[in-house]
Amino acid sequence: MRVSNVKDSMARTPSIKAKRIKAASPSTETLATLMRHAVAHHHAGRFNAAAKAYRAVLATVPDHADALSSLAMIESRAGRHQRAIHLLQRAVAADGSNPGHFMNLGGALAAASRVDEAAKAYQRAIKLQPTYPDPYYNLGDLHLRAGDPEAAIEIFAACEAARGRDYLALAYRAHALRDAGRKEEARWLLDYERYLMGHDFEAPEGYPDLVAFNAALAEHVSTHPTLRGGILSTENGEHTGELLERPPAVLRALEACIHQGVRAYMDALPNDPEHPVVKFRPDRYQLSSWGVVMNDRGHERAHVHPNGWLSGVLYLELPNVIDDPDRHPEGWLEFGRPTAALGFETAPDLRHARPDYGRMWLFPSYFYHGTVPFRSEQRRICIAFDVEPVS
Repeated sequence: MRVSNVKDSMARTPSIKAKRIKAASPSTETLATLMRHAVAHHHAGRFNAAAKAYRAVLATVPDHADALSSLAMIESRAGRHQRAIHLLQRAVAADGSNPGHFMNLGGALAAASRVDEAAKAYQRAIKLQPTYPDPYYNLGDLHLRAGDPEAAIEIFAACEAARGRDYLALAYRAHALRDAGRKEEARWLLDYERYLMGHDFEAPEGYPDLVAFNAALAEHVSTHPTLRGGILSTENGEHTGELLERPPAVLRALEACIHQGVRAYMDALPNDPEHPVVKFRPDRYQLSSWGVVMNDRGHERAHVHPNGWLSGVLYLELPNVIDDPDRHPEGWLEFGRPTAALGFETAPDLRHARPDYGRMWLFPSYFYHGTVPFRSEQRRICIAFDVEPVS
């Protein structure tokens, strides 16, 4: 904000030399530094510190659209939706070309139950940037919660048309089809019989048997320096970062096993070129992999892997309850339960897959999956992976 120079009030007195005083104005560099600090606090979850920094920016530049929008997100998170809406209305007035500000405004309006206004804000964000996925997701969810799954299906399909392969929109559309009573279309997309596959593997060269191979992998995962609790969808357990970055020999051996499983999966795909699993089969791909150590009551909440084409999991340590017929399906893989964050109403159509040593389960990355909580003092250790297309 530009601040005009003003004359000292004593300048009109002949005996005193006139002075011109320039009001302090922050430099562009100072404002950028303040915003960097604010964003760093925000991303780290230090919301009070972030809000203070955003307000410092706004104290000198009241129409700083990014600071207004980001501060609004903190206000909305705290349940102060009307304050958030006011800040976001100022943000879009200052910068009406940023789809993110309209996306945030839609979220605040929806939280305040101003649904029609929220829908218009999301539509504006989509018009400004048709390949921006989040407003499609949120607009579709508004329709689901209003009991109109057909409208939601149209929105999710529009997202896929604009973006090409969008596995979140595809997952949402598949379950919206079930809500709309279009069960055959949903079943075609969520065909567990054809697209959920098990692949058996043996211990690679250099390991006397599968027990030794699994033990080496379990030791690596359970002592990995990135192992942390409270990560992503893991409850009562710990999750590593990327395992295939500078992997040791045991991970390189596992990587070769995974590639074999992926090739077998590709070879077994049905002749259905319009199905998204077949349609988006990548010519080139890269692997991403991580480990999970679960304890008593451990489980994975329902989720999908939007960056992957194919996902998989294999098992290194399993609690005895896995094989107890009186406790099935504790600790098993579960498919078909969509996220509780979206307003789906139809009861889930569940499938379960039993973990076993020497078997990896492979499935499309847009299949909602999680695990059933288990009760045991024994650990459940697995390695999961994604097959990510490379253009």
